[in-house]
Amino acid sequence: MIRVRTACCAAALFALCAAAAELEAPEVHDTVEYRDIAGNDQDALVAALKRTGSTNANGDRFAADTRWQLRWNFRVEQQPGASCRLLSARTDLDVHMTLPRWIPPKNASPVLVKRWNMFADALRKHEDGHRDIAIEAARVVTDRAGAAQPENDCKTLKQRLQRIADETLREYRDKESSYDVTTLHGQAQGASFQ
Repeated sequence: MIRVRTACCAAALFALCAAAAELEAPEVHDTVEYRDIAGNDQDALVAALKRTGSTNANGDRFAADTRWQLRWNFRVEQQPGASCRLLSARTDLDVHMTLPRWIPPKNASPVLVKRWNMFADALRKHEDGHRDIAIEAARVVTDRAGAAQPENDCKTLKQRLQRIADETLREYRDKESSYDVTTLHGQAQGASFQ
């Protein structure tokens, strides 16, 4: 009796594992673009940051910028005589970060160099926060897709998976906007050079 029960439990566990979708970790592609600036004093560096900074949709200019694009791929399969289920979920994330770069001239003040380095470190930390939000979005799309129940047909399942991904993307774009509001676009993290 115990052997029969053990065999039945093992068979049920095997069937459950075989039915689980393959959820891949996000494939992240990072690029960093540096915009070189020049200047011998703080006023010159501030002016250079204003000239070379990135502009958002409202025309506001920032010293740095992180943009990301998330793509997903869901493979589904119609089971003979049964429902359509998710076989695998994969996300690809492109993260493009633009940062200012200043190579201090030999006659630069040590105080100015220290101030710039503190600013550059804080700015990178802020932009890395945007990257972290993007990576979390990619993971959540995959996790939520993996939790989707099978549907009667694959067209319906694909539509539901697309809705899940679209809604998750909107949610994380909103989180990114909130991050900028909370951090004052990095100023609260020390990413201010004025």
